[in-house]
Amino acid sequence: MMYRVFWVFLCVCCLTLPTPSLAQISRDARYDILRTVLADQASARIGLPFGNDGIELSEAGEVNKDKLQREIQKNGQSVEAGKVVTVTDIAFDDNRIVIQLDGGGKNKKSILDRIQVGVGTSTSTVPVQTDDKIARAKGSKITLRFEKKVPADLKPEQLRQLLDPVLDFNKHNFMKTGVDALPPEFQEAVKAKEAKIGMDRSTVIMAMGRPDQKFRDPSKPNYEEWLYHLRGLRAVFVTFEENVVVSVRQY
Repeated sequence: MMYRVFWVFLCVCCLTLPTPSLAQISRDARYDILRTVLADQASARIGLPFGNDGIELSEAGEVNKDKLQREIQKNGQSVEAGKVVTVTDIAFDDNRIVIQLDGGGKNKKSILDRIQVGVGTSTSTVPVQTDDKIARAKGSKITLRFEKKVPADLKPEQLRQLLDPVLDFNKHNFMKTGVDALPPEFQEAVKAKEAKIGMDRSTVIMAMGRPDQKFRDPSKPNYEEWLYHLRGLRAVFVTFEENVVVSVRQY
C-alpha cells in the first residue's frame, strides 16, 4: 500500500514539474549575428513608423498590420518603402529579437533639453528650445517574435531571411530600388557619386561608399564628420548632425 501511494505521488510530481524550456540563443550565435548583421544595410519593403514600438513581425513572416497602421497614424512614418536603412542595434530576449534601424525611431532626450537654474536655495527648470530638425528622431524598430524561444544556434543568414518580409538585404536589389525612392536631386547626386546637404548616412554611403575615416567630438554627441580621400591630394569632408548632412567641403 505504501509503495502504491509513493508511486502515485511520484507520477503527480512528474506531471506538475515544469518541462525544460528551449535553450536561449548561445553566446557564439549572438556574437556572430552582431558581427555580421550589425551595421548591415537593407531596403525597406514597407513603410515603417516613428516611436518606441516600431512594428511587430512573427517568425512565420506575418506583420501585425493593425498595430503598424496605429503606430503610423499616431507617430508618423519615418521610413518610406524602398528607402535604404542601416541596422544600428540588435537586442536579444528569450522569445524576441529587437532590431533598430537608423537609430530606432525614438527621440533621445539630451541633458541640454532642460537646464536647472538655482537662486539661493530654490531651483527651477527652464526648457531649452531646440531645432526641430535636430531634435526629431530618425529610423524605426522591428520586434521579431518567436512562438517559443529564439533558436540557440540562429545564424545571421537565417535572421536576414526571417526579416525578409520587411527588409531586403540583397544589395543588388536595394541599390536600384533605393536610388529610385530618393528625391530627384538626391538621385542625381548618387549617380554622380556626390554627397549633398540633407542626405542621411545611408544615402551618402550609396553615393560615395564607406568613408576612409570618421571623426567625432565628445562635446557634440550628435556630430560626426566623414573623410573621403580622392585622387591626388584632394579630400571631401561630410559633416552630419543627427544623421543628416549639414555640410560638404572639398579640399
